[in-house]
Amino acid sequence: MLTAFQTHSADHRSQAGFTPADSTCQVLAALPQPMLVVRPDRRLLFRNRSAESLLRDRRAEVSADHLMQIGQLDAARLEPPLRLAQAGSTSYVGLWFTPQISTGWLHSMPLPEDLAAGAGWPADAVLLVIHLDQPTLTQAARIDALARHSRLSATERHVLMLLGDGMTVEIAAAHLGVCLSTLRSHVRNLLGKTQASSLMQLLRWVGSGQALPH
Repeated sequence: MLTAFQTHSADHRSQAGFTPADSTCQVLAALPQPMLVVRPDRRLLFRNRSAESLLRDRRAEVSADHLMQIGQLDAARLEPPLRLAQAGSTSYVGLWFTPQISTGWLHSMPLPEDLAAGAGWPADAVLLVIHLDQPTLTQAARIDALARHSRLSATERHVLMLLGDGMTVEIAAAHLGVCLSTLRSHVRNLLGKTQASSLMQLLRWVGSGQALPH
């Protein structure tokens, strides 16, 4: 990500009328991930448009130009990743946000020296990138991967998709207009082809980031 950003920033710097600070801030502002640049004491130097949306819906908080909270991480819990970044290390911390209990993760890293210098930020500036989970997209991709890997039929894939979305076996049978025994036969085929020990294990895999259940 940083390599692409640095390349894009260099392209902007080559255009007439752009100062290095303008270029760095404009590229950061346009990136889709929420990003903040802070000092180790949490003083906010920059936030992009995506980060602004987190502030508007109170998934992050800034007070008196200082970052106070991201998700469940309050000021005290933000200190360890900031200290690591100040020492030159990258870190990752899981995030959750109320009231929907959505999730994501925080990527903290030292801001590269050339980018800090280009924007006029101090050398100890820290880049915080917030990645928001997209479980619907991830689950669909995992079902597609499993269907290909285990050679599921189109019907079996559809059944797995419905069950992965939270339908019970009974509701899925009614939704598909088939009898319960037919739906259960599809479930047995799913377990046999995927080598999952139970439907619960298979659905847990579909909704997680774990390796295949066998």
